[in-house]
Parts: sequence; C-alpha cells; structure tokens
Amino acid sequence: MALPAFVESKDIRWIIKVIQKINQFSERDTCLITFFFASALTTLEINRIQIKDVLYKNGEVRKKFEVKGEMSRTAYITKRMKPALKTYLDWRAKHKLCLGNNPDQYLGLDPDECVFLTKDAHPFSIVHKKTLQGNDTYSCDALNRHIKKLLKDGGIEEPSILSGRRTYAINLQRKGFDVSHIHAMLGNKTVETTQKLLSTDPINMAWIAEQAF
Repeated sequence: MALPAFVESKDIRWIIKVIQKINQFSERDTCLITFFFASALTTLEINRIQIKDVLYKNGEVRKKFEVKGEMSRTAYITKRMKPALKTYLDWRAKHKLCLGNNPDQYLGLDPDECVFLTKDAHPFSIVHKKTLQGNDTYSCDALNRHIKKLLKDGGIEEPSILSGRRTYAINLQRKGFDVSHIHAMLGNKTVETTQKLLSTDPINMAWIAEQAF
C-alpha cells in the first residue's frame, strides 16, 4: 500500500493561500488545515475537539488539551495554530454560531460544541460501525472528504487524510527528533506504524542544499 503524500511547507502555504482566495468559509478552513498539518491529530480526533478544549472561560486560547479517543495524550496548540484558531473562533462568535448560555465565557460560544462545524453550523458527523469481530469503529467520512477537497484544490494530486500526520512526523525526523518522541506525539498504537510513516523520506534536494551553509 502506497504511503500518504508528504506535503512540503511551501505547498502547505499555497494550500492556505488558495483557501483564503476561493473559500466561502476561509476562516474555518484555514484553521482546519493548520490543525491538520501542525497538531499530529487524526481527523477523527480533530473532529472531536470542543470549544472548552481550546479556550479558557475568559476566551484566551489554551496552550494544550487532552485528546479524546482510544490513544489519549496531550495535544499542543503551537504558535502557528494559535492565530488561525483565534481568527476562526472570533469569526464564529461574530456570526453567532452555536452560542452558549453565558456571553462572558468562551467568547460567548457553547463550550460543549465542536470547534469545527459544517457550512450549516452543525458538527461534522461521526459514523459508528461494528466490525465482524464485534469491535466498535468510528469514522468521520464527511470531514475526511472535505479535507481531501481542500488538499486537491491546493494542488495535491493524491490527497490523503494521513498526509498531515506523515508530514508532521517527517518534519520532526528531519529536525533530529528520535522515533520514540515522534511516536508519542502521534499516539499510534504501535511504534511500527510510526516507523512506516518515516520509512521513506521524500528528500527535497533544495532543502538539503540550504543546510550546507
């Protein structure tokens, strides 16, 4: 099975430019694609983020939050993520999308609502299924399709919902972080899964040349 596409930083910047040029909900989609590439979260984990996870009651953006899901861990809101998140949530508050009961808390937003909403101001759906073995599985097909469209619109020929995590992992590997730390950030069940994402780094020769001097 082919590995998901690795996306260079210049291409991520281009995807965001395209979003801001043509998308009706550019604030949301800029924030979404930033989380996709900068958070190491799966799309299902992104889908489950709530307002209270990322904001304090006074409306300030948190520095970290606990990830909801099978592989619990801490996610960090980095300096690249914070402005995109703040712009989007300010936009949501301005347009009164899913307000809470207290206008003085969480920018007036409902703390229990999802961060990322559809164009109709509803959470992206999560589908629950049972495997043949009787295990529970969950997927967020609508959000996955939306993210793939954003990637394709930005010029990614074979968009994958795993491209964000692979890009995140390889960028850390290029900066010298070891597999154990990358594995902890990704929250994969096995280290073999993390190693597979890192197994073939599509080396950018121009990037290598920049490191020489």
